[in-house]
Amino acid sequence: MAGASFPFGAWPPRGLPGWHWPHVSHGHRVYRGSGGLGGVDFSTPVGIAQCDAVAVRLVGLGHEASTRYTYAVRPVAGNAWLETPAVSCSVEFETDADGAWLGRRPDPVEWLCATVEAEGAIRLSWSWVGRRSAAEPADFGLYCSTQPDIAPGSPTATEAFVSPGEHSHSFALVDGQSYWFGVTARGAEAVESHLSTIIGPYVADAAAPADPTVSVSRTF
Repeated sequence: MAGASFPFGAWPPRGLPGWHWPHVSHGHRVYRGSGGLGGVDFSTPVGIAQCDAVAVRLVGLGHEASTRYTYAVRPVAGNAWLETPAVSCSVEFETDADGAWLGRRPDPVEWLCATVEAEGAIRLSWSWVGRRSAAEPADFGLYCSTQPDIAPGSPTATEAFVSPGEHSHSFALVDGQSYWFGVTARGAEAVESHLSTIIGPYVADAAAPADPTVSVSRTF
């Protein structure tokens, strides 16, 4: 068998398990799954990225139609290719009816609050600013639930985007019932941003007084 030699400038060789510096990240394993991060299959990697890789091209995986996917990476290190259970980073995206990428997610809303109003109504208020390089959303997905666990996908109502800044929407709800709320920004193809912080519980109160009328008098 012919011997092999490695010039010092190319040491340690890449792509060979065990032939790298111990305790230094050799790269990352790439995983994916449907739904959010909890649906990622961390038992079967779909790709490996070298430690100095700035992009990874995965070929032949295929994507189902109208599905939300999450890709995640975990670093590996050491001669035994030890893998940390921590996730370095992850990304979510959605496919259309043909299995093609729908597009980038809009930026999420900045903040969200709720106010109990008269006759059992609860008014949501939120703000969307966005980065200068981010596209403006087409509308907002508003989620109203009697449970604190809210998963984006089918909003209870929508509110049109007008301009960056504050927006609001009122829900007519059942008196005495507790509710939780969340908001997403939605792109032109209904691609949603990450869900805002879920707020609640707020109890709808049919006997609640209306918001006070503020009057200002000027005295000299």
